Amino acid sequence: MGKIRHSIVWLLVMAMFCANRLPVAAAQPDPLMLDSQVVVTAPLVPTDTPYKLVVQATSLPHVPYYYILTITNITPWSIEALQVRDRYLNPEPDIPELTRLWLPGELLPGESIAITLIYDEGAIEGGCHQLEISLADGLFTILMDCSTAGSTTVWEVPLTADMEAYLALPPLTQVTASGRSKAGLHVARNADPAVMAFIKAAQPAVVVSVDDLDWLREVKQVSPSTVTIGRFMEDDQALTGDPLERAQEFVADNAAQYRANPGVDYWLGWNEPAINTPEEMAWYAAFEAERVRLMDELGLKAAIGNFSTGTPEADEFEAFLPAVAAAKRYGGILALHEYSAPTLRDGVNAAIPGAADIDGAGALTLRYRYWYDHYLRPQDLVIPLVITEAGIDGGVLGTGAEGKGGWRDWLDEGALGESTPAAAADYLGQLSWYDDELRRDPYVLGFAIFNAGTPSGQWASFDITELLPQLAGMVNSKG
Repeated sequence: MGKIRHSIVWLLVMAMFCANRLPVAAAQPDPLMLDSQVVVTAPLVPTDTPYKLVVQATSLPHVPYYYILTITNITPWSIEALQVRDRYLNPEPDIPELTRLWLPGELLPGESIAITLIYDEGAIEGGCHQLEISLADGLFTILMDCSTAGSTTVWEVPLTADMEAYLALPPLTQVTASGRSKAGLHVARNADPAVMAFIKAAQPAVVVSVDDLDWLREVKQVSPSTVTIGRFMEDDQALTGDPLERAQEFVADNAAQYRANPGVDYWLGWNEPAINTPEEMAWYAAFEAERVRLMDELGLKAAIGNFSTGTPEADEFEAFLPAVAAAKRYGGILALHEYSAPTLRDGVNAAIPGAADIDGAGALTLRYRYWYDHYLRPQDLVIPLVITEAGIDGGVLGTGAEGKGGWRDWLDEGALGESTPAAAADYLGQLSWYDDELRRDPYVLGFAIFNAGTPSGQWASFDITELLPQLAGMVNSKG
C-alpha cells in the first residue's frame, strides 16, 4: 500500500510539472548529469567558544597548485580590516618562501569569504603554509598547515579578550559630521592684515606658522581656543648617528627660541622626513620619542611625525608606534600633511599597499584613517591629530602634474591676484567637504590650509589670502 501511495504522489507531481512548465526550462536541452565523488566527510569537534573565526584550507595537487582559503566570521561584530598573509615555506631553509597577501576587506557577522591562491610552480614537497591572520595591528593569529597537497584542514580560532574588546569598540569615524569647523591656516609668513582679521572673525581650530612665530601670542589673545603649532626651519634631517643624541642636540639648539615664543601650543621638529624603509622609520621613531620626552622636561608639548602626503607606507608606520606611545605619555599630538590633485577628493577609497581597505579612507587625503583604525585604536594609542598642511598640490602626482602647483593652477588657470568667482567657489566647496570629513573624526583637532599671508612669491599658486573673508563665513556656518 505504501508503494502505491508513493507512486501516485510521484505521478501527480509530474503531471503538475508538465502542465506548468517554465518557459526557460522549455527552451533548454535536457540537463547533463555529472558524476561526483565525495572526497571526505568528517564530523567537526564541538567547542564551547562563542566567538571565533572558522578557517578552512583546501589544497589541490595540480600544476599550477591551488590553495583555497575560506574564512567565516562567527561573531556579532563586523571585522573591517581583515588581512591574511600566506607564507609558503620550503623545507630547505635556503630556498626563499613564496608569499601571497589577501586583503578581504570587511567581513560581516556570519559571513564567509574565500579566495584561491595560485602557485604556478606547483606544490612544494614537504612544504608548509604559514597563515598569518590579522584583525588589526597586534591582534593576529598564526596557523600552520603542513598537510600534503590534496588535503583539507579546518581550524576554529577563538577570539582573545583583546580581539573581542577591539571589535566591540564603536567606530572611530562617526556617520555624520558634528561640532565646529576644523579649518585653520598655515602661515609661512604673516605679511597681510587679512590673516589676523580672519582669526578674529572665525576663531579657527588651528594655526600653523614657520620661523615667524611671535605673532602667535596675539592669536592666543584674540582666539584662545585656537591650537597654535610652530616650527623652525631645519637644514639637517639626515637619519644618521645615534637618534637619542641627535634629538638631544636638536632640542638644546632650539630651547631658547622655544622659551621666547610662549604663543605656541605644540612644537614640530622635522618637516616631511625622507623615510624609505621600516629601519629608517625606527630611527626616526626613537628620535621623536626622545624629543617628546625632552620637550616635556622643558614644560613644552610636541607634535610628532609631520609626514608628507602619501607617506608613510603601512610597514613604516608600524615602526613609528613607539613615538606615538611617547606622545601619548607626554601629552603630544600627531601631525601629518594631506594634499591631493586635481581635487581634494581624488584618491579617496584608494588602497594603501599592504593595508586592508577601510571605507572612506584614502591614499592621499583621509589617509590618516588607516593609521587610526588599523594601528592606533587596537594598540590604545589614539592621540589628537592635526593636519599641519592641506590643500590641492600637483606635486603629489609627480610627472602627471604638468608643472601645476596649488589650487590656482588647477582651478583658475594659474591666475594670480584676484581669482574668478567660479574658481574660488570650487575650492571653498572642496575645503568644506574636507572639513566635514574631519568633523566626523573626534580625535582630529583641525587642518591648516596651505597657505595664507603671502600672495606672491614661491607659494603664490597656493595662497588663499583673498578667500579669507569667505572662508570665515564657511567656518562660522558650522556647529
